[in-house]
Amino acid sequence: MTKLLVLVLSLVVLSSKGAVPQTALSFGPAELQPLLQRFVDAEYGKAFRHLGDERDFDHGHVLMAQGNARPVAILYHTQELAHREAPGSDFGFLPSKERNWLQWTDTGQVENASAYERRSYPSSASWDWFKARELPALSARGTITDVMLDPARLGFEPASTRQWTFTAVSCSEPAENSRPRISVRLPNGQPVCLSLEVL
Repeated sequence: MTKLLVLVLSLVVLSSKGAVPQTALSFGPAELQPLLQRFVDAEYGKAFRHLGDERDFDHGHVLMAQGNARPVAILYHTQELAHREAPGSDFGFLPSKERNWLQWTDTGQVENASAYERRSYPSSASWDWFKARELPALSARGTITDVMLDPARLGFEPASTRQWTFTAVSCSEPAENSRPRISVRLPNGQPVCLSLEVL
């Protein structure tokens, strides 16, 4: 009984010192849907054309800060495979420099993530490997990942990320698996039903 009491008291003390309970770390479809809707309202036809298609726009990286129960931002990558497509084609680049977006979860505001990109990188074996092996290919494709974001510019150090993939599915067909769904409307009013997966 005494050991159980000590354990309970320890958990209470940790919680009062700012530790985040595991149950508070959830970010589900109900939280994603209005944020994604706002992003679509702002950027459809400018940053992407095909919602829920991996060739264009089908995922976002939810960025967590240490000690925060809610995500701070979502890093979206649009025009994901446009580098493989012919210029001017339906899946080719819109502005090739505008394919990385930050959406702040508290306000829903959307910004070009390039404003938060690192101008320099730390010097260490792991960073040197990243700069030599990963960075050239990412830069060539115009991709900005979470580690390429400058914590000083962001105002926080991304402590973890989870990728949410949203794949377009027929709204009339019943779900074939246990993946949750959301619906987002394009500016013309057309609904797009999206099957969600967390990676």
